Amino acid sequence: MEARQDPTDGEGTKYEGVITAFQPPVVFAFREVDDLLRIELQNTSDGCRMTFEHTFDDWSWASATAAGWHRCLDALGMMVNKLPPEWPDNGTELREFYREAFDSN
Repeated sequence: MEARQDPTDGEGTKYEGVITAFQPPVVFAFREVDDLLRIELQNTSDGCRMTFEHTFDDWSWASATAAGWHRCLDALGMMVNKLPPEWPDNGTELREFYREAFDSN
């Protein structure tokens, strides 16, 4: 499947990806340059479980990547709960949080 999507991260950065798997409403996967991303939903007895994978080669980007997805998933939680998504100015703090978390492992 060759389809394109063009999201933004709330900090002004735009991304372009190629959709590699699309099985609504269960699977959405795409490639952005060399990164592979996959989101799968599974019904559970108490709701829904989302499995999210982001595969990339450059470990130096791990804390920034985790912080970016943290912000995106926070916004998704707001939308799921029928609230307007907000982008608090917490990118710097989240990058530091994940840098420390990854360094301790």
